[in-house]
Amino acid sequence: MLLLAYLDDIPIMGLPGCVMYSRKTVFDLVATRILAGERLTRLEIAKYGHGGLCLECPECTYPHCSFGK
Repeated sequence: MLLLAYLDDIPIMGLPGCVMYSRKTVFDLVATRILAGERLTRLEIAKYGHGGLCLECPECTYPHCSFGK
């Protein structure tokens, strides 16, 4: 579960416990957009729920895989 809120224009994030155990999580998908100055909506975050977990492939093919789609 990812928690994201905004205090004026400052993003505040709460990360799920899985970030301690998985090498790639939803944080990897969201952080780059937040750092680029984008303001994410509820719908955009909900869309990350469709697709599945990172499969930890020997050679990463993201974004051409199911992770975060």
